[in-house]
Amino acid sequence: MPLALTHPAGSAKQTTAVAAWPATAAAADAELARLAELLADAGVTTVPAAGALTAPGLAAGPGDTTGIRVRTTSNPPHALYLIAAGRLTPHTTADSAFAHLRPLIEAAARPCDGCGAEAGEPCNPFCLPDPTTD
Repeated sequence: MPLALTHPAGSAKQTTAVAAWPATAAAADAELARLAELLADAGVTTVPAAGALTAPGLAAGPGDTTGIRVRTTSNPPHALYLIAAGRLTPHTTADSAFAHLRPLIEAAARPCDGCGAEAGEPCNPFCLPDPTTD
């Protein structure tokens, strides 16, 4: 059974419904710089490098000791590739990547009931959070 498109490819409705991927590596790098600004405004320390951004103090969950990384590529499709807890998630804009990170930022601002780590401190690597706090 053929798949019917709601809007033909390239139509005005289709192109406005989906955010455009950065057109060039430079545009992806600009989005990465914008993400660094958004994270800094949220109080997250980042370490920039060529085509990459690391937030070592921002964990993807209990036991995560590597932190969050965001990379771009020099080859299409250009995007911000968010790497957290072994998962690679592409984002078209800094705002999209930041929205993905917001729950982690908010969680880092609270103490952990599972291992007793204070707010802003990493959890014990074998932490199992209290299931009643989720």
